[in-house]
Amino acid sequence: MTDKSGNRKKRIGLFGGTLDPIHLGHLRAAEEVREWLCLDEIWFMPAFRPPHKDTNTLTSFHHRLKMVELAVEDVDSFKASDIEGKRPGPSYSVDTLTDIRKAKGQHLDLFFIVGSDAFLEIDTWKEYARLPLLAELVVITRPPCEMGDLEDGLKRLFPEYQKDPGGKGLFVSAAGGRIRLVRTTWIEISSTDIRKRARTGLSVRFLVPEKVRRYMATNNLYISIKSEGLLDAQADPALEIVKKIFAQIRNNKGEDICILDMRGISPVADFFIIAQGRSTRHVQGMASKMRRDLSRLKIKCRNIEGADEGKWVLLDFDDIIVHLFYEPVRSFYDLEGLWAEAPRLSLEENIQALEEING
Repeated sequence: MTDKSGNRKKRIGLFGGTLDPIHLGHLRAAEEVREWLCLDEIWFMPAFRPPHKDTNTLTSFHHRLKMVELAVEDVDSFKASDIEGKRPGPSYSVDTLTDIRKAKGQHLDLFFIVGSDAFLEIDTWKEYARLPLLAELVVITRPPCEMGDLEDGLKRLFPEYQKDPGGKGLFVSAAGGRIRLVRTTWIEISSTDIRKRARTGLSVRFLVPEKVRRYMATNNLYISIKSEGLLDAQADPALEIVKKIFAQIRNNKGEDICILDMRGISPVADFFIIAQGRSTRHVQGMASKMRRDLSRLKIKCRNIEGADEGKWVLLDFDDIIVHLFYEPVRSFYDLEGLWAEAPRLSLEENIQALEEING
């Protein structure tokens, strides 16, 4: 396609999201979309204030932007964009696309790239129906969602769009909107998992670009900062909190509880508490109730991750980090094996602590 001067328009892919942090799964999916659609460039745009995320737990924008810059600096067709950091207020995609259209629309063909999970909830986005009119909406597959699921979702969300016989995975509307479904290689990496690994001392090498990994380490990103004064001064306040958390897990039917004493071993926390639930729903319910009940005891959860999926929920209580697993996921990560040198609080001590607390 050409602009008004007859010059060929540049084909630009726009890859948004929190990118907290950007990882190899993002980069590989973007590369395959670039090849498939013959794009000239892909701009990675970390959101400044994503409306669907808890901004209190989000890494600072300048760190996320810097990690994107490091990840793409050696790739000519990939660019880092700070456009959403320049606009105050929530980072709505429709506003970002509108701004780009106003500034450069006559010279660019835009392709807005989203994952299948985000697409299936796109009706919660601001003015979502305008998105395919401002840019071709490119939806990339992400398990467990399959292409058939995406087509069903598209019919529900955009009923006026019809499949274009001449374009692979392309759906068009009479108003000129375009939505394309693209299958990409699935690499099972998530930003949530990377943050959890960093918090617990697990390696993130080969999950993020090496420059990003070094930046994370240099800037202590995703590492819990210990605080004081959660309870009244005691001989060992962290151990008292451990006992209360243990009681909560037992009361919520948590299974196979393991308490690792990480004092002198890990700079991240003094104790890791690992337990499991019978299902992802059980894990989600246990995490939600624990967070609420412990808050009443003046024990504040500083951060929670993974609650949406319930496969591995991490609750950060500063000196204590709790890992609630769905059992198959626990076996895969084997945190107990990773920290085999850490002393474990005995089961007898745990039972005694529970009895003292329940009094």
